[in-house]
Amino acid sequence: MPLNLTPEVIVDFSVFLVTFLGAIATLTYPKTRKIKSLIYIGLGIGLQSFLFYFEAIGLLFLNPLFKRLDGIITVPAAIFFIIGINYIIKESYNSILLVIAFSWGILICYTAFLPDATKLTIEAGYLTINWAGLFAIIADNFQFYYGAIIFFWGLRTWLNAPLLIRKEAMIFFMGMSCLFFSFLIYLFSIINPIMILVSDMVITLGNILYIFAILKEPKLLYILPFKIYRIVVKDREGFPLFDHDWSLSNINETIFTGFINTVQLLSEEIMDVGGLLDINLKEGILIVRESEKITVGLVSSKSSKLLRQSLKNFTADFEIKFQKELKESMKDMKQYDNAYELIDKHFSNFPSRIIPSKKHPLLLSSKYAEIPLELDDKLKEILKEKKDYEFIKTEIKKSPICLTEDFLNLYKELKNELDKIEDKKSKQLDLETNKKE
Repeated sequence: MPLNLTPEVIVDFSVFLVTFLGAIATLTYPKTRKIKSLIYIGLGIGLQSFLFYFEAIGLLFLNPLFKRLDGIITVPAAIFFIIGINYIIKESYNSILLVIAFSWGILICYTAFLPDATKLTIEAGYLTINWAGLFAIIADNFQFYYGAIIFFWGLRTWLNAPLLIRKEAMIFFMGMSCLFFSFLIYLFSIINPIMILVSDMVITLGNILYIFAILKEPKLLYILPFKIYRIVVKDREGFPLFDHDWSLSNINETIFTGFINTVQLLSEEIMDVGGLLDINLKEGILIVRESEKITVGLVSSKSSKLLRQSLKNFTADFEIKFQKELKESMKDMKQYDNAYELIDKHFSNFPSRIIPSKKHPLLLSSKYAEIPLELDDKLKEILKEKKDYEFIKTEIKKSPICLTEDFLNLYKELKNELDKIEDKKSKQLDLETNKKE
């Protein structure tokens, strides 16, 4: 039997390959492979790729069974995608959208095996198999429903994205838009069959865009569920040791820790109900983690299992990293500046909202966890004391993007001036020596 190798078969295999590789990337990429919501989304992407695989096989061998399967496989793909979105938004798999998808999926599975579920036709001079009858109506509308969910998730993510990752959010939204509008393009295939190929290519572009955006900036997955505002560390005596702000705040660390100290005192001594855990605020919550030597407070828009686990891990690592300083009861906050490394380790996926616009004077780099190697070498050359070197390095990490270039330029200017002065002194010394001789 000759193979029915058509342009649509070639395009379908191409879309399958790109989408399947994208699924593998989301599940194995080091920055994203441990994100629970993305595991479900990755599985959804992988199943979605087999829609095109089954469609290609069905057309290649003109086998209606595979054409039925490519409609059925859409159901688990959509279910995994919706579960992933639910975990992103509310850290729970259940939602009314998921119930609708399950119910709709049952209808698709039932109608897929009705006698008139597929039909053999000729389109643009090539034999092809299409969905037909009730199965086509239900499956096509399910794809629209599935695409609409993805589109509005991308739209909400883009609209709520902070400035520093707005560019990646736009790429993400463009990818989601491609997936949604590919369905509208697919509808025009009724008039012109070539639009099916256009629809498949738009889907491929959409998959590339949103997968690229997620891999480049996993913070996109943490825009909607909650916002984190501030974290503060204090010792058991109530002195502030470390403070980090993800948003604009006019309250200094002393006042903030004083607030925690006061409420802790009320909780433990007056009300006699044990240690403090949470304080519900008007527009958020203060989550408190107590350990042997420190208390850590985290302010966010709402509580979360992920936030609690991150706070727990941060607290444990802080005690280990600064074991010596805590044992000696050091109160100087400069001694704990390197705790920014722990922020990067445990809270790196949460987007910063400290810069509301491009005109803000503190347009910080999203990569301030590292400094250029050239600058690091210059610091080591200038600052011989390790303590001074670590302090300046930490300050630069928190500084505007332009500081690196300005620092290096200033260093070169001063170095040239110093070399000129040294040369002048050397020549003058040689001249005086020659006169004496």
